[in-house]
Amino acid sequence: MKPTPLFVLLAAITFVSVEAISAAEQASRPPRPAAEGAAPAPRQPVRPRAARAIPKGVKVLRDLEYANVDGQSLRLDLYVPEKPKAKPPLLVWIHGGAWIKGSKAPINVNFLRLTGEGYAAASIEYRLEGLASHPKQIHDCKGAIRWLRAHAGEYGYDTTRIGAGGGSAGGHLVLLLGLSGGIGALEGSVGGNADQPSRVDAVVDLFGPASLDRFGRVTEQFGPNKAKELLKSATPLTYLTKDDPPLLIFHGDKDPLVPLAQSEVLHKRYREAGLESTLHVLEGAGHGGRQFNDAASYERIKAFFAQHVKGTGDGK
Repeated sequence: MKPTPLFVLLAAITFVSVEAISAAEQASRPPRPAAEGAAPAPRQPVRPRAARAIPKGVKVLRDLEYANVDGQSLRLDLYVPEKPKAKPPLLVWIHGGAWIKGSKAPINVNFLRLTGEGYAAASIEYRLEGLASHPKQIHDCKGAIRWLRAHAGEYGYDTTRIGAGGGSAGGHLVLLLGLSGGIGALEGSVGGNADQPSRVDAVVDLFGPASLDRFGRVTEQFGPNKAKELLKSATPLTYLTKDDPPLLIFHGDKDPLVPLAQSEVLHKRYREAGLESTLHVLEGAGHGGRQFNDAASYERIKAFFAQHVKGTGDGK
């Protein structure tokens, strides 16, 4: 199959994000100019997007600042059981949106549901400046993990083992987060807490690009002198080693934006390295959709985190 140029991938994801555009974003758009001499059309009211139901007994702490970079506040939302029997293990969600848009709210529905099953969960934001600004976004993600570890005692969750997940561009970032532990160039200093590790212990990847250098020719987006260097640095598989965390991958076989081959090569390379990887190819699924949040997918994610984060190994 002819490789898809990276600029095509990025352009496509820019217009068809895995995260729906929020009602607030739609409302902020200026109306289209009316034809000359015609009265401007009234702005149509935007129906607010329904909030996802928070599981009973779970409290939400929104907009906690984990770092401030050049005057820009970087924040996260934290979901914590109100009366846990023991300190809940922590899950972290990284949203998608072509590296230029998207929001920490709402959190992935499977991760939200797991907060009702004895987990705490954080949904983090990062600088939306495009993939060509790499490594800014991964610096932000690692800074958020360090902050979450530094504040575990304050908010009452356990960071002995952390599970992480992301979709599309967020899938790419969560793969970088999982595979690049100990890589100084990708660590950064966002938010401080340098005494805390940024590692994660289990990764759920929803159709994230894993091998950017396989998307074809270099584009001007990265600059003529740094393109190859940036592509290699931003490619999760660049950092594959035998101590990387277990991986659970979901990808639709009809995905028009991120080719299924991206997840297939990731799974193959993981298995060749003797690492744990499970790839679920969802028949008929595209770039996101209900199949990624159905009962079967939820149970697979629940069992995966039960084994590798809770440590029960029984899916409970």
